[in-house]
Amino acid sequence: MNAIFRKIAVIIEISLVFLLVPYLTKSVYLVFPGFEAWQTDTLGFPVAPFVYVVEAGLSVLVILLHRRKLADYGLHFHQLKYQLDIAGKCFFPIAISWLPLAFGLDERAWSGAIPLAAIQIGLLLAIAVILRKKTLLPAAGATSALILFLPSVASAAQPVVVKAVVIFLFYALFVAFGEEILFRGYMQSRLNEIFGKPYQFFGVPFGWGAIITAMVFGLMHVGIFRWILGVNTLVTFAWGFWTIFAGLVNSFVREKSGGILAPALLHGLPQAIASVMMLFMPISGLG
Repeated sequence: MNAIFRKIAVIIEISLVFLLVPYLTKSVYLVFPGFEAWQTDTLGFPVAPFVYVVEAGLSVLVILLHRRKLADYGLHFHQLKYQLDIAGKCFFPIAISWLPLAFGLDERAWSGAIPLAAIQIGLLLAIAVILRKKTLLPAAGATSALILFLPSVASAAQPVVVKAVVIFLFYALFVAFGEEILFRGYMQSRLNEIFGKPYQFFGVPFGWGAIITAMVFGLMHVGIFRWILGVNTLVTFAWGFWTIFAGLVNSFVREKSGGILAPALLHGLPQAIASVMMLFMPISGLG
């Protein structure tokens, strides 16, 4: 019975931390009324990134309050070459999985969400096979994307370059590390402590921590944070549905790599590079 109570207690804990993120962010905005607009209007971020800072900071605070080491929650640079190698090998298939969005597939409609969910399931199987076979071919994906990206930057006007840097930092730094520290760092590790990792997927141990974390990740994309922060009241069940499977991909990489660095890079870099390339396409004559 004690084990059941511990599981319930941890689920309540992660739920409270999850909900505290937007409420804490909103509280700061109420105390400093111009702070949110300063992030978008002055700094030029597409969305105010402070919420991602709160995600990371609150997660670290809770871990420290439990008197645990950050490394136990995947927040470390141990085996750096190994983590970077995993990120490099998985970059190309993950970047390819974003192509349907570039061609206009609506991620917030069911007509787009169902194909995207199927793509993420296929992606999960693909990277599981890639990492099991230890092939080096996909590692060229990140380099290839950067080679395509840099000439566009070089030929662009200075104000657009600044905008590109801001957009790149937004996805590659704030979104990626904020969400990965919260979900795959704190949340998944905390759940693993009580549920264990009794199952295996392509030789990688996992448990209910990975599954529950992916479901909460999808729940966030339904629109809870946006509603609490007052951004909009749009409910996007379709977006939440397919991001559950995207969350499973990141959860698998987290378990395989032993840290949040690889999933953070794979979460943020494809979005960052794609967003910046789309920004420069009209200037470079590619679009």
